[in-house]
Amino acid sequence: MTYFSLEFLTKAISAFIASLGFVIILKENKRHILISGICAMCTYIIYYTVMYFMDSVFAAALISSAFTALFSEILARIQKAPTLVFIITGVIPTVPGGDLYRTMRCLILSDFNGALENLLITLEIGLGIAGGIAAMSMLFSVIMNLIKSQMLVKNTKNQHQ
Repeated sequence: MTYFSLEFLTKAISAFIASLGFVIILKENKRHILISGICAMCTYIIYYTVMYFMDSVFAAALISSAFTALFSEILARIQKAPTLVFIITGVIPTVPGGDLYRTMRCLILSDFNGALENLLITLEIGLGIAGGIAAMSMLFSVIMNLIKSQMLVKNTKNQHQ
């Protein structure tokens, strides 16, 4: 299997289109539609790339959702919108819906080994998504607070002169 393929391109475009659907369903502002689609497509590309080179669903979910959180934090400030607008639609390509479905299917069919295997994959992806978003959001918050405090110190010095 090669890294760049028709399947990869199709899935990247599908991630873009799927996120557009979620923006519309969530009744977000029309000016966020294109940005949300780009965020989701980039998230999928990063997820796919990490999976291709590291073969770890946890790492792929963690790194791609960290990107989504960073992208969302920056764009939220530029667009003057809530960060969640971009995070929710951005992580859509990594949500483990198929794995959760396979977990439930295996449980119904009494295939407990298959259910456990799929459940662990689902949990890895879910924890990766949560960890990536939480880590990047906290890091961004700390950086923004440092920048604000530096600006406050500069303003205070300028006022005293």
